Amino acid sequence: MSVTIVHIPVLIGVFLLPKRYAILLGLFFGIGSWIRSFTPMGPLDTAFQYPWISVLPRLLFAVAAVYIYQGLKALNGKFKNSDIYIFGAVVFVTSFGVYYGAKAISGFTGWDFNVLAPIALAIIGVFITLYFSFIRSEDKLKMLVPSTFIISTVVHTILVLTALVLFVPQSIIDLFGTTDLFGVVYSVAVTNGLVEALAAAVIGTPIVLALQVIKNKL
Repeated sequence: MSVTIVHIPVLIGVFLLPKRYAILLGLFFGIGSWIRSFTPMGPLDTAFQYPWISVLPRLLFAVAAVYIYQGLKALNGKFKNSDIYIFGAVVFVTSFGVYYGAKAISGFTGWDFNVLAPIALAIIGVFITLYFSFIRSEDKLKMLVPSTFIISTVVHTILVLTALVLFVPQSIIDLFGTTDLFGVVYSVAVTNGLVEALAAAVIGTPIVLALQVIKNKL
């Protein structure tokens, strides 16, 4: 399965728009996925012609993202050192994703994992450094932006995969060559899903912060 970042506009809307409009973005995202499925380019694209696979998970993703952001905000203000706990959780998830992403790349391309591992470690180091800068910022809410991007993106991956497994299991079996559907969900979630999460955080965070500055000046 390919890595996607087309869900990023929905997450940007979570930070900048009222809740109902952010959820509406998720609905439009799903409808767009449904329309695109009628010009399939990949082995699973035709499965998204079913709205309960293309639209429903994206709508639920938007709802989940809204409440993930609100939950992190509540957590950040309720507990002492909550920013450190959030930092630790996100770094753990990200490190996990980068590591298994490197393993997946090695498996798909045949590249030597011993070469990819130092690159993965460097990426993790850069991420931790940048993320720590948000922790040290006087505006603690800035830290919640990449956190929400990462957690919500993983949720998005799991929701879509679960819909595929529930409604078109044979397509998953044919594509991956295994009947271990739970294993497929887990494997894709810790490879594609976490790589997507990291990409979403890197791309989406500066966009959200810049737009918030503009919004505050209006």
